[in-house]
Amino acid sequence: MLPVNWTAKGRAGTMAELTQQDWDIVIIGGGISGAGLLFEASRRGYKALLLEQNDFASGSSSRSSKLVHGGIRYLATGQFRLTRDAVKAREKLCKQLPGLVDHLKILMPHYKDEAPSRLSFRLLMWFYDALAGKRYHRGLTGQEAKQALPQLKTQQLYAATEFQDAVTDDAFLTLRVLLEASFLGGVAYNYCQASDIQSIETPRRYFSVKVTPEDMPAFRVRCKQVIHAEGAWTKSPDASIHQFKVRPLRGSHLLISARKLPLTQALCLFHPDDNRLMFALPWQGQILAGTTDLDHKSSLGLPVRMQPEEQQYLLKALNHYFPASALTERDCISAWSGVRPVLSKLKADNKPSAEAREHQVWWQNGQLYLCGGKLTTFQKMATDAINQITFKPDIPISKPWRELGNINQFDASTQNIPENIQQRYGVVTATALHQFEPVSKKLNSSLYYEAEIVWHLTHFSVQHLDDLMLRRTHLGLLLPEGGQEVLPTIKSLCVKHLGWTEAHWQLEKAKYLSLIEYCYQPYRAKNRDEKTGA
Repeated sequence: MLPVNWTAKGRAGTMAELTQQDWDIVIIGGGISGAGLLFEASRRGYKALLLEQNDFASGSSSRSSKLVHGGIRYLATGQFRLTRDAVKAREKLCKQLPGLVDHLKILMPHYKDEAPSRLSFRLLMWFYDALAGKRYHRGLTGQEAKQALPQLKTQQLYAATEFQDAVTDDAFLTLRVLLEASFLGGVAYNYCQASDIQSIETPRRYFSVKVTPEDMPAFRVRCKQVIHAEGAWTKSPDASIHQFKVRPLRGSHLLISARKLPLTQALCLFHPDDNRLMFALPWQGQILAGTTDLDHKSSLGLPVRMQPEEQQYLLKALNHYFPASALTERDCISAWSGVRPVLSKLKADNKPSAEAREHQVWWQNGQLYLCGGKLTTFQKMATDAINQITFKPDIPISKPWRELGNINQFDASTQNIPENIQQRYGVVTATALHQFEPVSKKLNSSLYYEAEIVWHLTHFSVQHLDDLMLRRTHLGLLLPEGGQEVLPTIKSLCVKHLGWTEAHWQLEKAKYLSLIEYCYQPYRAKNRDEKTGA
């Protein structure tokens, strides 16, 4: 069965029961780090509760580059431990969650008198593949590279190297991990702010956490341990104890129409201005390009958005490598920015791209903090944090503990369901996919079945329209103008399955379209010079 608290009608009833229990662990933050913590704690037998003040994955965990990668840039700069951990984590995820995390072939072109040279890059790839325990890379001639990517700039192109990393749906990966944790006893709520954490000695210390749901009066819960996993929103540690701080770095992305840039293979490229490593890759029928790496100086209490100069920066790189495409902002379907939770040494003065991407676990005021790292390594991050917990769960679970992806329910009743849909939903196949008969219609010309939308609305903790359009699905990113063409159909489903009134729908629609306009739309010529305070 699916967790009752995630259903449209079960949230209020189950939330009222939270105060009646003493929790081992309360996790604050519902991104990929928090999800990993909930899964790791639950599989070991801890009674764990996760609280997210907005929607699950609504921060950086739905606004990433969608790549699960080892990080060839980190290898080139000598971050061997990080690269080793990330490559091993990539391989593990591809085995655990096929269909949700899949290997991706990427082409690195080599141009005369430009870095990287064919020799230096292939030496790097031998080491990169050695960490994975399998050779993935291969060399291509200049002519083979032109055949693989006919739109690519060919002047001075003499060779290319094909290698592999992996690609995912970052928001759904977070949700999948949370859902698997719930099957192991973990409990997760979105739109619940955790605050006013009090440490109480009685004689054994416990914590009291104030919980303020969006839709209910505030209450308090008790736990033995609090773990913070708030990403870039994490408060920097005490400088007298720890010699690092949280440095929020913004990475922005453009989604380009595949009709204008019809790439069939992912590409690594170096920006012509500053030689920063970038990428362009096919993603859910369109082309995703990124990313920037800048200090995010705006308040993290405000919505994060790409700046006009970042859009120009990305388009300049794409037009440098694909001059015939002549891309402009009119060819961009959507845009988004995420803020990376990078940890920087206090006295360091590194450029953003030179910062290490290692994670840290530290204690402060008896509470545990996890910050930094990469989406790819979220399982190792969670393991390192939960290993810090000294008390044992009341009902210890003997090893081997359940692994991510091992709770599947495929059976004969799903044989007519497309394999990619089965892989996507994994643990809830029997519950979710009985609706996905071949006659289930697609939602207009989108990538999603109407039955899929219904399942999200009734079983996947959807509280607001943007939860559905941006994170349970990506209709708001993949369709022009935030998917306004499908909103009439979405309205009828929300009214039917969530009980929304006409007035409620109009409020949700207005809020959603405002968010799309501010955070997810590319800058058009009319507003290119708008000042946004970043």
